[in-house]
This record gives sequence, C-alpha cells and structure tokens, in this order.
Amino acid sequence: MKVKKLRKIFSAMLVSTLSLSLMAGCGDSSNETKTDESGATVIKFGIHVANPEEQEPVTYNIVQAFNKANEGKYKVEFEAADTETHSKNMKLKAEDGTLPQIFWIEGSEASEYSEAGVLMDLTEFLDENTEIKKALGGMEAAFKDDNGQFGLPYQCNVQGIFYNKELFDKAGVSYPTDDTTYDEFVEMIKALKTSGVTPLAIGSKNSGFAMWEFNEFLARYGWEDNIENILSGSDKFNNAELLACFEKLKGLKDAGAFPDNMATIEYFDAKQLFDGGSAAMFGTGQWDCAEFDENIGDKIGFWWGPKFTDTQAEQNIAMKVPSAPIGVSAAVADNDNLKEGVYKFLSFYYGEEAAELSYEGSIFPATNYEGVAASDSQYAMNAMLEALADGWESPEAAPDLTVRSAVQEALYDGIFGVLQGTYEPAEALDKMDTALANSQ
Repeated sequence: MKVKKLRKIFSAMLVSTLSLSLMAGCGDSSNETKTDESGATVIKFGIHVANPEEQEPVTYNIVQAFNKANEGKYKVEFEAADTETHSKNMKLKAEDGTLPQIFWIEGSEASEYSEAGVLMDLTEFLDENTEIKKALGGMEAAFKDDNGQFGLPYQCNVQGIFYNKELFDKAGVSYPTDDTTYDEFVEMIKALKTSGVTPLAIGSKNSGFAMWEFNEFLARYGWEDNIENILSGSDKFNNAELLACFEKLKGLKDAGAFPDNMATIEYFDAKQLFDGGSAAMFGTGQWDCAEFDENIGDKIGFWWGPKFTDTQAEQNIAMKVPSAPIGVSAAVADNDNLKEGVYKFLSFYYGEEAAELSYEGSIFPATNYEGVAASDSQYAMNAMLEALADGWESPEAAPDLTVRSAVQEALYDGIFGVLQGTYEPAEALDKMDTALANSQ
C-alpha cells in the first residue's frame, strides 16, 4: 500500500509534536473539490516559503495573474511554510491523503514521492501541450522515471560565481574568463585578499544554500558520467576524480578564499558581504539578480568557475539546470474538475505570459520562448545570458540533486568540512560512501 511504503521511506524523519498537532485533522482530501465565495474551484499550491509575496514574488505574481484571468472559475491558493516545515508537512500529508493539488518538492526527495505512488503522471499534460513541451527543451527529463513524468521544473536555475568588477579593478586583478584555470583562480584569490577584501564570500551554517559554485566543480570532475556507477555500487565516491576535486576545494581554503567566520555565518550574511562591497565574489544563482542590480549595478560580472587540468572530464560545461520540481497529487486524476483546473494552471505557469513575468522579476523560467528576455537594465541577468551564449551543454540536473537526501547531506557536510579544515578530502568522501551504504 502507498501509505505503508511512504512510512518506510520517511521513517527516519523526526516529526515534532507541534508539527503533528498542526497537521492532525486539518487537511482536505487531494481529490475533493472546494470552491471560494465566487464559486471558483480552489487549487491548493504547497510552496516552500512562509511569505510567497515577499520571498517568491515571481511565483506570487504568476499566480495572481492566473487568478485574475480565471476569476470565478479557478483560484490558486498558497499553502505556505518555510522550507523545512513545508518538507515535513508534505510527507505527513502524503501519508494521510491530504496533499495540496500542486506542491513544490525538495529535489533530493522527489524520487521518493514518485516511488511511493503519490504523484500524478504528467505525460498526458505534456502530450496535450506540445508548445510547452517544446519550450521546456528537455528540462522535464530530470523528473521522469519508470513511473512516468512525476514532476516539472519549478524554475530554471543558472548557478555560478558573480563578481564585482570594481573590486577586481581596485586590486589590479583581471576578470575571470571561460579559460581561467584553477591555478590562475588561486592566484586571483591571493591578490584579492592582499587588496583587503574577502575573495569569495560564503557562509556554511546552511550549507544547502551555499553550494552553488561547487556544483560546477563536481560537474567538471565527471560527476554526471560517474554517478550512476557510484549509486549502483560499482564505484565509490572516494575515487580518483572526486578526490582530486575535493583536494582543489582544500586548496581554496589554504589560499584564504573565504571569510574567517565562514563557519558561523549564513548564506544571507555572506551575500551581504558581497552586496556591501566587502567581498569580490559570491556563488549563487539568478534568484539574487534583482538584488545585485540594485546594489552593484553595471559593475556585476558572472563566471562559471575555473577549469581543471588534472582530469579528462569535459570542461566546457555550463550550469543551467532545472530547479526542484512541482508535483501534482495523484489523487487529482480522480476528479475531472480538479484535473482540468490543474492542467489550466500548469498551462499558464509554463506559458509565455508567465515566462515574461519571470524575466521581469530576474528569474529564469523553465521554458524558452522566442523574444522573451531580460531588459538592458537587468545587469546581473544579462551577465548570465552572456555566459550562456557560449552554448555549452549543462548536466541534466545539478549534481547535488541527483542523490537522495541522506547522501546529499553527506555531500554538503563533506564539502564544507573540507573548506573549514574539519575533514581531509578522502575522509569527507568516505563519509559520503558510508551515507550511501546506509541509505540503501
């Protein structure tokens, strides 16, 4: 049974008494039609932030535009909670059949929901909406398995390193290029540090939000080519390629790349160092573009990161990947009215109007439509578009989203353990292998 399987999958999750009390008896069945005062069918959208209007304004604006266009017929309402609470709530709701019709899923947990059978197969939706499938350009492939198309990308994530040209100029350091090597990067870091700024701002208290530039490191050491063998047991994380990669991470620490208080600050603290002109570089994605436009303006640059000469893996790799997916409760398939409403919303969310709203908010949508692009004053986003113009291939998914949550946590712990000097590279990789063995 689905519930028993879910309980097995999520048995390691510790649910607080507060979470249980909040959930008990307060949900509605996923396939039960609810209407608002105007008679519109209500579609619940479970989202991973407590205040969508402030924290996910692009998604909020898309929902408002959909509601306005479908007034009196369909209305999307958010079920909002911070990411950790949202994740716990969705697991509980999956067990008792009260999932919202649409919900954001933590990427490392998506396959577990699919295996549990609680997600609707969206193959039919894509077959009926061929323009959307074309616009997705294959991004949907990251969320397809033997159970079908279990999700669609919430957005497109472009990840890498932003840099402040003004601080580079003051330090007399040339801007990084597509061909900058790791050794050149280390020399760049040393020169920036000598100039009195933090070379690369990072805060490791919430390591899952400080991972962005290191996905490119992993990709350029062959992660996509090797991960299937590692997960199947025919190879280990502690292999020659990843050991070389983690040694390079240690080299950044030894060069003084990071803030002295890296271990005690969060992602948002590190971003403030960059925004305020105290740090020359910061690893993140397009979700920070609007903030950088405001604080750094046309002095912003973007870079994928260094190339490595001690590996045979492909180096011309970009990091334009699908973000965590949106899933649809499997129960929606049993209610024609809800299914029609959900399909209507998905058609809007992945349509051209929503793509335009995304670009206006400096967010890359999961889709590509001709003529939809950033304005001249969106400096950070245009810096990313310039980097993407090389046409380099991207992985099907970001490396940290290709493993289950236990291994993902070990990956984060290992990377930041090496950056802080807590682990040696081989020790960090051994811990990942142990986490994989214990999760199977």
